[in-house]
Amino acid sequence: MLISDFTSRMGPLLRQLVRFLSTTVVGVVIDVGGFVLLVMAGVPAGVANLMSAGVSVLAVYALSRGMVFPGRHTVGGLLAFFGWYAVSILLFSWLIQWGVDALALPELLAKLISLPLSFTLNFVAVRTIFAVVDRATHRGDG
Repeated sequence: MLISDFTSRMGPLLRQLVRFLSTTVVGVVIDVGGFVLLVMAGVPAGVANLMSAGVSVLAVYALSRGMVFPGRHTVGGLLAFFGWYAVSILLFSWLIQWGVDALALPELLAKLISLPLSFTLNFVAVRTIFAVVDRATHRGDG
């Protein structure tokens, strides 16, 4: 009984996590591809990350809200989503540049090292943001 209760509760979360991973893969392709092209063009790693990650967030928002966290598109949700990603992108851009400057990591390696932590933090943050937005929206309906 305990195992089936656990799997019934974890099933939806696991499906959501896998869907978020699939939308993130699209974002990572856009992000890392743009990052590599910008670095090859001579843009510093931190700035290149700001630019490439910013573009990828647009794709991730559209896919995440539709496939992973279905609900209404609201101005508040959009602002919270982009607000979070602005903080996340700035933090990881700084960390990537620090890795390049202080640890002498190659730009792409610094970027790739940041991805697992970035994915985890972003999943938790986006899941929380959309849960709060959806609760607020439902309260406004009733």
